[in-house]
Amino acid sequence: MENKVRNGLLICALLVFAVLIAGCSDQSSAGTTTTVPTTALPVAKFAAGDIIAKSASSTDQSLYVITQYDAKSGMYTRAWIYKNADGSWGHFIDNKTEKVERTLVEKVYPVAIRRVTISSIPIVTPTIPPTVVATLSGSAPTVTGISPASGVKDAVVAATITGTNFENGATAKLSRAGYPPFTATGVSVSSSTSISCNFRLSSADEGSYNVMVTNPGGQSDTLMGAFSVGQAPPILTGVSPYMAEIGDTQKLITINGQNFKEGVKVTFVQGTSEINCGTPTFIDTTKISCLLNVRILDGAKSGLWDVKVLNIDGQQTGILTGKFTVNNATVTST
Repeated sequence: MENKVRNGLLICALLVFAVLIAGCSDQSSAGTTTTVPTTALPVAKFAAGDIIAKSASSTDQSLYVITQYDAKSGMYTRAWIYKNADGSWGHFIDNKTEKVERTLVEKVYPVAIRRVTISSIPIVTPTIPPTVVATLSGSAPTVTGISPASGVKDAVVAATITGTNFENGATAKLSRAGYPPFTATGVSVSSSTSISCNFRLSSADEGSYNVMVTNPGGQSDTLMGAFSVGQAPPILTGVSPYMAEIGDTQKLITINGQNFKEGVKVTFVQGTSEINCGTPTFIDTTKISCLLNVRILDGAKSGLWDVKVLNIDGQQTGILTGKFTVNNATVTST
């Protein structure tokens, strides 16, 4: 009986010892710190001096060059590098640099096409070539007039330009702001003061134009608003009857011609004297008529008078010179 008790106590002691050992083992395990390995940043693809491009076949005259890489921040420092005149790389034009994330640089510019030594790359400031001012030779012309001073749309006008210092080889133009110029053809410099030429006014808009003459040496002059393009002026070819007598009864006058418009004024002119032919009637573009009250001829000089027609809309004038006769009285032969 005593042996059984002794054996039971021994077993209990062993169990307690085992439990104590297990507890110590757990505590030791709990106190152990597990080290987690860190992931190192990938090695940079480029180094200082690498000229980077989008492709190995790049033909650009300027590219980025890596000047530095900071592994801690993962940032490249880059600058623009330029080709020299002989096609070699290179030079800087200033000392500007910029920092860009490594991943972005390597994604956009995946290729290094050349490597240079950054410290040996010079800064070359580009020079701006001086503006070359053309030297004009010869004397400057002056334009004082043009005859005729007007023309009709789509017509060819033979004109004479007057002025000074015109030289052989001079050119002439009609210009107007916002419109293409009309360049003269058949230009002939007959003297230093006169130029003969033709202006073809194809599709010309009505209005005033400037007259410009340029000498071969580049010197030029412009007479502003000296020439006008408008509607065709009236052209008079005949008048009937062609004679009236002072004190005679009123006469119906018919005038033949071209380019007559509705709204005209007809007058008879001798020197500074001018007589109206009352209330003209427009028949068509080639004929008009008016009623001449010969009593208004009292006091007028006898002799030849001009017939003048004015198209009021546009103020174009046509004249038939010396084709209307005014007599003092009827001459009776004996």
